[in-house]
Amino acid sequence: MTSGMRRYGRVAVAVAVLAAAACGRGAQDAEADARLPRLPIDPATVTVSGISSGGSMATQFHVAHSGLVQGAGLVAAGPYLCAEASLRHALGRCTQGGEEIPTARLIEQTRQLALDGAIDPIAALADDRVWIFHGAADPYVGKAVTDSLETYYRALVTPGHVVRVEHPEAGHTFPTADASAPACSVTEAPFVGNCGVDGARALLGHLYGDLAEGRAAGATGLVQFDQRPYSSDAGSAGLADSGWLFVPEDCGAGKSAACRLHVVFHGCKQGASFVGDAFVRRAGYLEVAEANRIVLLFPQIEESFQPLNAYGCWDWWGYEGEDYATRNGRQVRAVRAMVADLLGEARNAP
Repeated sequence: MTSGMRRYGRVAVAVAVLAAAACGRGAQDAEADARLPRLPIDPATVTVSGISSGGSMATQFHVAHSGLVQGAGLVAAGPYLCAEASLRHALGRCTQGGEEIPTARLIEQTRQLALDGAIDPIAALADDRVWIFHGAADPYVGKAVTDSLETYYRALVTPGHVVRVEHPEAGHTFPTADASAPACSVTEAPFVGNCGVDGARALLGHLYGDLAEGRAAGATGLVQFDQRPYSSDAGSAGLADSGWLFVPEDCGAGKSAACRLHVVFHGCKQGASFVGDAFVRRAGYLEVAEANRIVLLFPQIEESFQPLNAYGCWDWWGYEGEDYATRNGRQVRAVRAMVADLLGEARNAP
């Protein structure tokens, strides 16, 4: 167990351990049962973002739960269902492959999934807001992939709500304005680059409107939490044991201020098992969130060989099942349960 996981004892785990002691159960069992605490979050403010495989996962979560999610910020990502449950497509047309992405067919498949009840009604997408970023020097995700993503969303979302930034120098990286970050054209871990663009602020500003200036995040605002109850309930073998949660000072349990919730999906080789907390801390989200009462959820995937996922990517091609992109997808279900606990929604008995 990491030191960050032990720090989570300040919140839900501490409560669970005390309850377990009263019942004669061990602290280890109690910790495994711990779940995220309810926070003062307005359920009408849930948004998502992600880069690379995390961008595709953000799109999946947005489309599958469009009745809940109000918008998405997407960096180096492809359209919903791009891989169509095929690793060949994922490594080909959805990255730098020359095969054309059948965007019109993907849109029709989305409509059919909605009619089948596998995802939320697509009418819920119409008023949502979408921010898209692509780098012209990206060696992994070609411009045609981002073109397809933009076309997909403009067919389902009010076109004026879709903003795209095409950066002439950016590689496969999350854009920041941090002068200490690697050059924008560099594609290397933790995949955060100085592009002269504060990507976190730009995308959150588009999703939420005007934002206050960022400020230093509180020293105790970022903690790790136990993902095992969520992966167990959803039957997912891909999630790491722990994820990250950032709670601004004004948004802790017992506070009365109405806060917002934003879910951030990391990219391949960008999760904690590869880069520790480097992406979480250096991408620029924490400073904007602290000043604007935005709770941040950073769920984590780790590398595995069963299922085969050596780079710790989110499941956007079906390695955990063919329903990966729907509400019933294992990773979608796990993250939705995390959100439900933060919102204080009633949980069905197992």
